Amino acid sequence: MQIPLPDFLHPVTAGAPVYCGTASGGGTPGRSLVLERGFHFVLCTGGSALVVEGADTAARKVAELPHAAESRDTDEPNMPTPGNTDKGHRNEMGDKGGAAGSKPRKGERRLQQGDLLLLSPSRTATLRLDGAHDTLECICIDPDYFDTLPDGQPLYNQLSGYLGDDRLPVVRLDGTQYGALRLTASLFPAHPAGSGLYDEAILRHLCSLFLLQTAGLLYRHRANAPAFVKRPNEIFRSFKRLAVKSYRTAHDIAFYAGRLHISSTYLSRIVKQVTGHTVKAHLAELLCADARRLLSCSDLDIKEIADTLGFSDQSAFGKFFARQTGCSPLRFRREQATR
Repeated sequence: MQIPLPDFLHPVTAGAPVYCGTASGGGTPGRSLVLERGFHFVLCTGGSALVVEGADTAARKVAELPHAAESRDTDEPNMPTPGNTDKGHRNEMGDKGGAAGSKPRKGERRLQQGDLLLLSPSRTATLRLDGAHDTLECICIDPDYFDTLPDGQPLYNQLSGYLGDDRLPVVRLDGTQYGALRLTASLFPAHPAGSGLYDEAILRHLCSLFLLQTAGLLYRHRANAPAFVKRPNEIFRSFKRLAVKSYRTAHDIAFYAGRLHISSTYLSRIVKQVTGHTVKAHLAELLCADARRLLSCSDLDIKEIADTLGFSDQSAFGKFFARQTGCSPLRFRREQATR
């Protein structure tokens, strides 16, 4: 999936479906950024930022203008300690108010230093940085890639608590949580750029670490979040859990529909409605990611990989892989070996 990216986000390595970057208000007063159609994790590391749900046309125009060079603060911010009851300190899920003490309007949220904002692909937000010291750090994961990560499921389960809720998912982190999450996030820009055979596997494990860490934070902080989940989203999550466990042995939609006790037609419609992709596409994405990993990181021959992934023979696997990647398994393995 092609994600519209603001200019401060860049792939962690060339062509990678994971992006990171730091945005600040310095040099561009009133700077606005639009985040959409991806899994975005935004950590406020300095000052504050106003978050408006939805895309602002004016913000898109501002985002297209050249910005002054962005710099990362070298000093760790002075974070509030757990249990701080100062008047200016907010509750974990509460709002302090907008600029100059004004309350944010409906659909708005003011991020303060130490707040974590999470956006799923179905939610769009405009972030406004008004002060020179307002700073945000962001990790963005492509939805198609996210769907291939088994450890994305715990995070999706926690985010589902916000479905049907008009509040943006914002978590107030204490000093320890903030420091730990920021340390993990700092590993993304430090990821080596195409320097080793195992780069892809390292990136997947790094994503899993970050997603599980974030899911744990959501679990601790969403005591007041509603448990409302729409039926289609329940079905899709159940399908994804089952697919992650069974995609090697079950390539047929009838298997998943049967296990979920619904018709194949209904499952197809629900998955397409929730994600915009077919059941077949979701299974193919999981199989292709696994095939790439086995070709890159194992000594199994191509026939053994075909058997491991549940294909009837090596020829069927070769045709599937070529259709997904544009090259044969053998060529892909040789190209990986020469890197």
